[in-house]
Amino acid sequence: MTSNNENAKPPEEMSPVKVLLWPFALAGWLTAFIVQPLLNTFDYIGRLLILTGQALWYIVTLRIPVALTIQQMAHLGTDSLFIVGLCLMFTGMILSVILAKQALELGFGIQYIGGAVVYSMASDLAPVLGSMVLAGRVGSGIASELGTMVVTEQVDALRALAVPPIRHLVVPRLIACAIMAPAIIFIAGFLGVYAGWIPVNLMPATHVSQRIYFDSVFASLTQKLLWIALRKSLYFGIIIAIVACLEGFSTKGGARGVGITVTRAVVISMVLIFVADLILTI
Repeated sequence: MTSNNENAKPPEEMSPVKVLLWPFALAGWLTAFIVQPLLNTFDYIGRLLILTGQALWYIVTLRIPVALTIQQMAHLGTDSLFIVGLCLMFTGMILSVILAKQALELGFGIQYIGGAVVYSMASDLAPVLGSMVLAGRVGSGIASELGTMVVTEQVDALRALAVPPIRHLVVPRLIACAIMAPAIIFIAGFLGVYAGWIPVNLMPATHVSQRIYFDSVFASLTQKLLWIALRKSLYFGIIIAIVACLEGFSTKGGARGVGITVTRAVVISMVLIFVADLILTI
């Protein structure tokens, strides 16, 4: 009866051809999974900057379609206030409950809950979460609208009529997002901070009064904190508008292409918002 060692086959030696092809295989793998994604990222960032520069040129030279801009501000701004405010109100209530539980467990003063809520909301949560909601609502709307115009050749018709598509389509949406995003997030953030008082007042273990809560809020709320929130909201609004417009102009195909465009616009906007948030926070 033979043993397992006798039945075992010796390992195959690598042929000289495989040895010679190994560096080329490694180079191909690096190109496919590292170099090419980096090149695509830099190409996308370059196209974003070019579109931003072209839009800013029309803004600086005051070639702004005022009527379209006001229409976009009403459509993209006021129609989004309810959903953004609702999301940030629940965020403020959840945050205050978490802080209240931690205060009771660790034994520090519950009178500082309001200050902690307003600091967290103003410095990061309100701009980021509010912009996420705007990216899902406003960004998808811009991308689908422009994508539909591209596949139905309406953008080509504008060029044939000597109407610059960037001035007619991008500039109003960029200005609307840049103005309305900080305004909406400021109002929604205030609602979120106010809503944070409701659960800690109703909780029997804490029962923070309105005076104690808002004294802590106004003691922690500074001009620097407001500036941080407004600056982040402004940049995030610009990101949402530029990414959605670029994806809309890049639409190919029919209805399927528009669907892919909307998905890409929302996902890329969210990723860039997080990247910009890290850069602005450091």
